[in-house]
Amino acid sequence: MPSYDNTLQDIKNRLDIVDFISDYINLKKTGQNWKGLCPFHTEKTPSFTVSPAKQIFHCFGCNTGGDIFSFLTRYENLTFPEALNVLAKRAGVELRTRPGNIQKTGEKEHMVTIHKDACAFFEQNLIKSEQSQKYLKGRGIDAHTQKLFSLGYASQSWNALLNYLTRKGHKPEGIKKAGLVSQGSKGYYDTFRNRIIFPIYDLKGDVIAFGGRSIDGTDPKYLNSPETLIFNKRSVLYGLYNAKNAIKESGTALFMEGYMDVITAHVHGISNAVAPLGTAFTQEHGKLIKRFVEDVVLVFDSDQAGIKAAKKAADILLGSGLNVHMLLFPAEEDPDSFLRKHGKEAFQKLLENPLSIIDFLLKLKADRRVLAREAIETISRVPDKVLQGDYVKMLSEGLKINEVFIMEELKKAEKRLSSGYHSVNRNMESRPKAGPRHLDEVITLQLLLQLPDKASESAARLVPEDFRDLLSREIFQKIKQGIASVNELLQHFDEPGKAYITELSMRDDIEDAERALEDCVKKLKENRRKRMLSEINSKIVEAERKKDQKLVTQLQKELQKIRKS
Repeated sequence: MPSYDNTLQDIKNRLDIVDFISDYINLKKTGQNWKGLCPFHTEKTPSFTVSPAKQIFHCFGCNTGGDIFSFLTRYENLTFPEALNVLAKRAGVELRTRPGNIQKTGEKEHMVTIHKDACAFFEQNLIKSEQSQKYLKGRGIDAHTQKLFSLGYASQSWNALLNYLTRKGHKPEGIKKAGLVSQGSKGYYDTFRNRIIFPIYDLKGDVIAFGGRSIDGTDPKYLNSPETLIFNKRSVLYGLYNAKNAIKESGTALFMEGYMDVITAHVHGISNAVAPLGTAFTQEHGKLIKRFVEDVVLVFDSDQAGIKAAKKAADILLGSGLNVHMLLFPAEEDPDSFLRKHGKEAFQKLLENPLSIIDFLLKLKADRRVLAREAIETISRVPDKVLQGDYVKMLSEGLKINEVFIMEELKKAEKRLSSGYHSVNRNMESRPKAGPRHLDEVITLQLLLQLPDKASESAARLVPEDFRDLLSREIFQKIKQGIASVNELLQHFDEPGKAYITELSMRDDIEDAERALEDCVKKLKENRRKRMLSEINSKIVEAERKKDQKLVTQLQKELQKIRKS
């Protein structure tokens, strides 16, 4: 049976960290490494670096670092066993448990399994349902697209899904926690009945919830799963799992209003479309999409409700630091109907000239002063001052208002928002910063990691006490024990240790490293000798003050011994 450490290394060997992290954030190649905006803190200039050679990441902005396990546990808020299971499945590595140490399946993973089984059940139902097939084909959704989005059907039965899942070994209480059944006076019953089912995926490709569309006029028209341990609708976008590669390749995300808009877009080859889950856009949606791109286009219905929703969405997404454009359809059209009537080419022609948020507002029929106030409120949410300036100029020219007056009102609007911005940033500002380390110790550790073949020999000439910084001392002790590989070291430390190790590993290699390491070893030993001499001299002064001649003599002998050494 392979050891636990070997299993972790086997997973790392099979998974490329650049490919994996690229599923979550947009990375660009810079030299030997890849860089992107850090997902763990807000930044405008990329400081998040991934090394394919060393299979580690480090952010020089918030001092976070680690390996593929560290990234997943932090990003998805998973326990290490949960992350281990996810990555083992992705790598095709079988996890074997040791006797007496059987790994318990977490509640989150159990909930994901319930959803996976439910999804398979709904898909089988759809194949058998003539009514559902007729409806979908009428909307231009063929068998290939049904399979691509794992579409399904919930029958009219009150307990068909419940019975199926209990036969699969799931308990009713667990199914209820997953949001797939409800409990009434007569017991449990299915949440979704007589509806087309739209599975909702997370970025890992796991089904975490469902949306259901009524096909018999039953209210509500759309019904979503309730929020659960694995599903928060404020931070999930429908279709993102299918669209993320196209979004990164195109550099733009298309935000639509509903499931059918997104699916129809994909049917017509517009594969960078996503939508919220029947709710307004949130800051979480903005942060989620910004991991991939900075340019978004709002593709909403052209009726009054669609325009109102687009204005609200624009305010939220602009506040997330995204560059927002708007697409206006001809009257009484929406993305779904427009694509089915006019096709991909007509849609792409509209996309060639989307409106800026200011141009969009100026096209609305409203009083000049009302338009100015709305536009200024919108501009005040934009964190990029350069973009703000562009918007102010556009508004000034569009409404024939002097820029000076717009700037005065803009300052007032920003003051009204300032308290909100402070509360958002307060957590980041209050995070403890790592204290300064001793440069000679930092460089020594860097060289020991740079020269793993020489690490054992050089470390044998040093002792842990040569290092003043406690974390540096702990890392040195592991190296002295023979753990000179970066990936092995990471397994022995918590977050601060991982960040320190990855920061050391990401530094540029030092020229003439062997000579530099020899100099560092001598310097550390000499520094410790000086510290010991200083400490003994202080003790001698104290002993003389107390007139303890015996102790003075003893300390002087120690002093001579250190000087000779």
